[in-house]
Amino acid sequence: MVTEMGSAPAVGGISPALSASAAKSFLEATDKEKKEMQNLNDRLANYIDRVKNLEEQNRKLVQDLEDLRGQWGKDTSEVKVRYSTTLSTARKDIDQAARDKAALDVKVARLRDDLNEYRNRFEDIQRRREGDREHIIQFTNMIADAQSELEMLRARWKQLTDEEKRFTGDNARLWDDLTKARNDLDEETLGRIDFQNQVQTLLEELEFLRRVHEQEVKELQALLAQAPADTREFFKNELALAIRDIKDEYDYIAKQGRQDMESWYKLKVSEVQGNANRVLMESNYQREEVKRMRDNIGDLRGKFGDLENKNSQLEKEVQTLNYQLTDDQRQYEQALNERDATLRRLKDECQQLVAELQSLLDTKQMLDAEIAIYRKMLEGEESRVGLRQMVEQVVKTHSLQQQEETDSTRNVRGEVQTKTTFQRSAKGNITIAECEPNGKYIM
Repeated sequence: MVTEMGSAPAVGGISPALSASAAKSFLEATDKEKKEMQNLNDRLANYIDRVKNLEEQNRKLVQDLEDLRGQWGKDTSEVKVRYSTTLSTARKDIDQAARDKAALDVKVARLRDDLNEYRNRFEDIQRRREGDREHIIQFTNMIADAQSELEMLRARWKQLTDEEKRFTGDNARLWDDLTKARNDLDEETLGRIDFQNQVQTLLEELEFLRRVHEQEVKELQALLAQAPADTREFFKNELALAIRDIKDEYDYIAKQGRQDMESWYKLKVSEVQGNANRVLMESNYQREEVKRMRDNIGDLRGKFGDLENKNSQLEKEVQTLNYQLTDDQRQYEQALNERDATLRRLKDECQQLVAELQSLLDTKQMLDAEIAIYRKMLEGEESRVGLRQMVEQVVKTHSLQQQEETDSTRNVRGEVQTKTTFQRSAKGNITIAECEPNGKYIM
């Protein structure tokens, strides 16, 4: 007795989750079938041993049958002649069905290998897609960081530009103040020269008055010389006092004017020098600030250019990755379509194989029924049981056995899987034409 299991999976739906579930169920069914085939191979080995024993018994039974045929007479010979051709044809059909089934098993194994290859390609595409998605997220984060840094540098550059404008305005204002101070210095210099001229004029006028006074004194002295002695002495004293008073007053006025002039001149010169130094210091500071800001602006422009180049490069890489992702998605969809087409083709082929196996099984069962009828007829020679009763009994038994040996269809997670169990028995000589090294398939 050899029992063979055949499964025909049919996957419904095209979503990735259902496809993965169907593939998993298909792999589990494949592993189960492998284990069953190994079990069948072990059972086949035991069966071969039993067949050898049965062949030995068969030879004895054949000899006994020949003896019985010689005893039974003409009816037994006629039955033998009538059914020997049918039995030979049935044996040939059974052998051909076994060979066809082995070829179909090899074809199913090849189709399973193709399915595994498509599944590996599908998983590889999924891994590549996940890797590309991670690269896109990484480049997107880098672009966001570069854009934020670029915005910060733009704000800093705008701030430095505003400071440069402010420093430029302050510098212009300080240059105006310096120009104004220089103009004031020039005016003060002109005023000093004017005052010096006035002092010179006053000194010349004073010298003129001194000469006039000296002339008057000489005239008074001449008059005094002509006057009496006591009058001359009196005028001499008065004249000396008057000259001394005039000289003191002149010295005081000259000294006071000189001091005022020097004080005013020193004050103005100090103010002009202070303003000039302050303007010069502020101008130097502004010049240094402007130079520093120009250097910073140059650095920022260089960084800005580098960031723009980096941003352009990242955008190109993102565009390339988008193209690659689109291509991978297209390949992924193409692989899915190919996988679905392959699954549909495998489903159709499996259904066709199931139909062929069912047809072969029906043929085999018919042959088994005929063999059983022949056996019953041979065994019924002794009791002379009617041929019609034996045929009806065998056909009824065969129909009941066929109904019990076909099981049902079950629905799991939207996935329809049909499992049909075939059981067949044969009696006679067994010849092994071909056998795989692992013992999986035997013809």
